[in-house]
Amino acid sequence: MTLAFKSDSYADAQAVRRAVFMDEQGFQNEFDEVDERPSTIHVTAYDQAGALVGCARVFPDDGADTNRHGPGAWIFGRLAVMPEARGSGAGSLILAESERLAQAQGAREMHLHAQCRVQPFYQRAGYEPYGDIELDEHVEHQWMGKQL
Repeated sequence: MTLAFKSDSYADAQAVRRAVFMDEQGFQNEFDEVDERPSTIHVTAYDQAGALVGCARVFPDDGADTNRHGPGAWIFGRLAVMPEARGSGAGSLILAESERLAQAQGAREMHLHAQCRVQPFYQRAGYEPYGDIELDEHVEHQWMGKQL
C-alpha cells in the first residue's frame, strides 16, 4: 500500500479517532489537552484516491503525562486505521512516518501506551513492553518503548 501523509490535519485525525475509538471501541475520553499543544504532531494518512485511511499523534514527553522518560523521549499514540484499510499495512506505515517525524524533531526514543491486544503489532516494530498493565477506561494497556 502506498500512502500520502500530512502532519497538520487535526480535523482529519479527529474524524478517524471518533470513528475508531469512540464509535467502534466505546471510548468516552478520546480527546485531551495534548491534542492542542503546539508540539503535538497529528499524522494523517490517505490512500492513492485521497481517502482518509488512518492517523496517529506524536509529541515530546515533557514529563507531564508519564513522568518516566528523559530528554529526547517522545510519546506515540492514538494510532487508528479505518476498518476498510485494516490488514493493508497502513498501521505500520503510519507508525514509521510518525517515528520519522519525531526523529526529525530530535526524538531519540519513543514510548507508547498500547492496548494489550495489539502489543504483537508494536513488538514487530521493535517496541518492548514495560511496567504494569493498566486500565484506560475499559481496556487493558501497557507501556512499550524503543530506541530510535
